[in-house]
Amino acid sequence: MRVKAAVARGVLACVAVLTLSSCASAVGGVARPVAEPTTENRATAGEPCELLTGDETTALGMVAEGEFEAGRPEQLMPPTCTWPRIDIMDGIDSLTAGYAVGYSVVEYVDGEMPAESVELGGLTWERYLDAIGGESICMLVTEVDVTSFVVLISSDWLDESKACDIAKLSAPYVAAKLPGGQPAPPLPSPEAPPAPSVLTTTDPCTLLTPEQTGELGLDATAEPQISSTDDIPDGCRWLDTDGEGGVHPMGVFAGDRPADEWPFTSEPGEPVEADGRTWDLYPAAGDIATNCEAVLAFSDTASVKLVGGHEDEKKVCDVVKAAIPMVTANLPEA
Repeated sequence: MRVKAAVARGVLACVAVLTLSSCASAVGGVARPVAEPTTENRATAGEPCELLTGDETTALGMVAEGEFEAGRPEQLMPPTCTWPRIDIMDGIDSLTAGYAVGYSVVEYVDGEMPAESVELGGLTWERYLDAIGGESICMLVTEVDVTSFVVLISSDWLDESKACDIAKLSAPYVAAKLPGGQPAPPLPSPEAPPAPSVLTTTDPCTLLTPEQTGELGLDATAEPQISSTDDIPDGCRWLDTDGEGGVHPMGVFAGDRPADEWPFTSEPGEPVEADGRTWDLYPAAGDIATNCEAVLAFSDTASVKLVGGHEDEKKVCDVVKAAIPMVTANLPEA
């Protein structure tokens, strides 16, 4: 099938950066104010930015104003509107909508057969696979009439099973602006952010005492490590005191970050028990043989991380393992 560049540009740009969790940047275009609904609550043919209201896009986690890009009907490229995610780190892609007028779905997909058909918002939506992105790109198409249709595009380059998530969530609200569509469902209620854990008020430099750092071969002087981003908790560092003995400095980080969102910790590590809690130990963290890390899930949304190592690979986690029961004993009650 031919990829319609004007529609898929926002998602196909990800091909060059597949290591990213998602592509949430807007395509080049012009920001259009949120459209006022017509008296019949129908989007104007060929105006894709009218397919979703500002309240709808923000409730779905996207910005209120979409980025419009003119179509090129002579190349079967409909005008499009792209709504980037509000939180570009939430792991979900932006949404692109196209509203074609003057040619058919069959022409647009070059005669390809749909891979899936679903009923959303009272309309039939058909998914067509992309020749370049495969199932990582979701293209949902519904026919308005024989020479007009709407296409919704979203993607997920790391988990193709989620590629259609935002497109399917948006489809009922888009259908409400099209002939034959059902009224839009109630907007999803925004999730209340979790209450801050006690770790947000815990000084990580208090999680090892001077006596304990001495036992670990570390300097007694604690060096606060202030994070420059909201999603990385603050930490503390202690330098080693063994000269050329090979022990690495020790870092402790504690705060509101889920345990599995730290780098190198998406998979379970080697379990280490301490004071009724289970840590995950990661020798050779980041594929560096002399690094060792350990992570404790303090709660569903908070965690503690230890970072250390040793130049002798046989001793790489010795100091980190020795620090685990000390740090655990110094943690506040959850």
